[in-house]
Amino acid sequence: MDKAARPAPVGGQTNKKGKHTAYLIAVRHKRDVPRVYAVVAHSAEAALAQLNGLTIDGMGIEVVGALSRDLTRRLGLKAGEMQLISTH
Repeated sequence: MDKAARPAPVGGQTNKKGKHTAYLIAVRHKRDVPRVYAVVAHSAEAALAQLNGLTIDGMGIEVVGALSRDLTRRLGLKAGEMQLISTH
């Protein structure tokens, strides 16, 4: 069977792993120094939701960047994990 003639996978799924990114998220509480966490997720919204469940009233969270794939691997971060990166 020719590659062009192959049917698409059922449900649009492929055998490839889902793409994850390590988002850098700053957590601020009033006048305290912001803490920056690396959160590995499918999207920035998912990363924010993961950290939002751990915050209390008066804390602000925002995405401030992302880690490279190489640095994410060196830190040993996996999907769904988070790690404190900086407190100043």
